[in-house]
Amino acid sequence: MKRSIAFAITILMFCGLPLAAWASVNIVATVNGEPITSYELEQRILMLKDATNIEINKQTEKRISDDALQMLIDDSLKLQVASDDSGGLRSAAIAKANELIDASFASEGKTGIATLREIGIDPMTVQSKFVSDLIWSDYLQRIYRDKFASIDDKIDTELARLEKNASSPQIKLSEIVLTPAPNRNLKQTFDLAKQMVAAIRKGANFNAIAQQYSGAGSAKQGGRIGWLVTERLPLSFIETLAAISNGETSDPIELDGAIYVFRKDGERKKGLADESQTRIWLARAFLPLPADATNADRLEAGAQIERDAANISSCDQLEELNASYGSSAVARLDEIVLADLAPQMQKLVSSLDDNQPSASIAFAEGIATMMVCRRDKPELNLPSREEVRRVQFDRLFGDLSERHLVRLRRSAVIDMRN
Repeated sequence: MKRSIAFAITILMFCGLPLAAWASVNIVATVNGEPITSYELEQRILMLKDATNIEINKQTEKRISDDALQMLIDDSLKLQVASDDSGGLRSAAIAKANELIDASFASEGKTGIATLREIGIDPMTVQSKFVSDLIWSDYLQRIYRDKFASIDDKIDTELARLEKNASSPQIKLSEIVLTPAPNRNLKQTFDLAKQMVAAIRKGANFNAIAQQYSGAGSAKQGGRIGWLVTERLPLSFIETLAAISNGETSDPIELDGAIYVFRKDGERKKGLADESQTRIWLARAFLPLPADATNADRLEAGAQIERDAANISSCDQLEELNASYGSSAVARLDEIVLADLAPQMQKLVSSLDDNQPSASIAFAEGIATMMVCRRDKPELNLPSREEVRRVQFDRLFGDLSERHLVRLRRSAVIDMRN
């Protein structure tokens, strides 16, 4: 159902716009005949200023104003195309939008609505943004039902790939993805990204900006992507991310007509399966030597301990051998983290099979042989199926949303008014 100008004014009345201010409300654009008012535009501008915390000057003021209007146009297009078959979805979307307002803006014991009013933003403005996003999401899932259904078929493949690459370096990221819009070319989009990065580095909320501005499917999660295998990223991403520390935000990166900004949320240099965190249980036999033992004595002791251990195949037997030498050295070293051993000892232990005596090892006080009794590798904490599904869903949703919205823009009749 098309929204008339009279209907738009009625909505403003319910928003609490003072009676005296009605006269100043005008139509700034129409989208397929449906109006966008100056009040809606002013409120969306306030939302973007609050979310981005970008330094305001003449240039950025115009940029935010243009972006706010384009977002309102896109929201109108989304609602128009989805409204014909959305049924009772709008009521459910409004209820969900109110929950999102609290989740996004509630603070210090105040509801999200109260917080928004304190900073001068009409809660209905935020609600309409969330409603548009929710109805659009439902619409895309219905018209691309087959594509979204295929996600479940890919989960096992993705989990198998993650397990195969468990020891590969991984990185945890959040993203903001900006694409050129009808009112903003690629260079202007890159400049906007630089302004966002500057604001974030001064304390602006990365996730709030992603939620408002990012064109990726992850925008619904505040831009949070989660863990990725580093080597699967484009080289330009890897090089940029290598230069920043955890918690820091990258400079903008241009790739394939889009601008990317990342926050590094974590890093696993050895992946999910870090072998250095393996816990090991060791046994040893130690053949003591006097302080004045010659090199020949040491060589003979080394040969002797290797002969004595040649037929030993258990840690209990090696412990008995240690006792037979009259050694005061402790025979058992239990539950040691591999990374806590000296580098040479790490290399030796890693090369041994369980219950296999090592070659002789020279120490100042004598000669020893070592054996691994048991080793517990770190658990492989793969993401859950639901986590994998969410990442796959967000990736597909972002791609389909951008492409479908471009088609809607091309076919729409948009009248911009000054």
